[in-house]
Amino acid sequence: MRDVIVIGLGAMGSMAAWQAAARGASVLGVEQFGVGHARGSSHGGSRIYRQILFEGKEYVPLARRTLELIKELERGGERLFEPSGGLVIGTDGGELIEDALASAAAGEVAYEWLTPDDMRRRYPQHAVLDDDVAIFEPGAGALRPEACVTAAVRAARQAGADIRTGVPVSELRVEDGRVSVTVGGERFTAAKVILASGAWTLDLLPEVSLPLRTQRSCLSWFKARGDAAEYRPDRFPTFVRESHEAHGWGIPDVDGAGAKVGISGPQAKKAWLERPEDNWRDPTPGDLAPIEEYCATAFPGLVPRVSKAMACMNSKSPDGDFVIGPVGAGGRVVFAGGFSGHGFKHSAAVGQICAQLALDGGSEFDLSAFSPTRFGA
Repeated sequence: MRDVIVIGLGAMGSMAAWQAAARGASVLGVEQFGVGHARGSSHGGSRIYRQILFEGKEYVPLARRTLELIKELERGGERLFEPSGGLVIGTDGGELIEDALASAAAGEVAYEWLTPDDMRRRYPQHAVLDDDVAIFEPGAGALRPEACVTAAVRAARQAGADIRTGVPVSELRVEDGRVSVTVGGERFTAAKVILASGAWTLDLLPEVSLPLRTQRSCLSWFKARGDAAEYRPDRFPTFVRESHEAHGWGIPDVDGAGAKVGISGPQAKKAWLERPEDNWRDPTPGDLAPIEEYCATAFPGLVPRVSKAMACMNSKSPDGDFVIGPVGAGGRVVFAGGFSGHGFKHSAAVGQICAQLALDGGSEFDLSAFSPTRFGA
């Protein structure tokens, strides 16, 4: 019998397996695909990391702890975090800017206020409107998702975890004060299970009702018209923008593929998925047209034609907040899901939290905003 079985070794599950094994627990980690695969939500070459967060001040401690843990993983010799600084761009007095300022104050995060003229001088890559302002966070940057997941799984193995990949979980049952999991025809038992399998999570818990939906999201990269160095991390910070109709986000060129640019808000027109497998198709011209239109408006120095694209997806909660905590009878299943497209920057902290919930029954982090009980689960 194991102490913990972790189902799903993407962003959250890989970190949970590492954190539980590092504490000396007997851990089985199961992934239905390969480590660092591109069929879920933990891929795409780069993800924004920031501590100034408009999602809510309760997320700031998670982001801070994640970077500390990522730095631990980097001691293995692989670069996982690319510093670039980060911008929050919006209208003066607008909701995005006000939320970002509140978050910075609550988390005591250093930042610099930029006027429209400051933006035009320092970051001419952006098409700046006259009422745009920006908050620059020096400590922001980009995480490399596949590398982070791979490093966490490697660290879990080194700490003694049994890792099984390429095998699906066919059954999860809670019985007789323990949990049983059937993996590739083998049955394993454990005191607790951490369920972090993204869009597949609820398939294994039909008795638990959580109002989560899965949304398609296409990742896209753009090449520069001129000097590609203008979009490298030392010149082009990560950004989130809500300025009039221009709602988007972006990451500098960290690997030669180009600047990574996405859109948010109603113009994104992202489809809802009935099944995760429905997302296993290449992006279509219809998927990419709104992103190209945004790029043409917001970045005069980029060729407004996608040079590279890949499909991703997000498991979303109705309120946009995470869902983390025990579910079902006996609380032996620790659920981690509904990360709503903004989870990766918090992944290592979430993994630590899941390990704490499974091994200790609680966590030092305030999880009140994330409790599954808010949906009756």
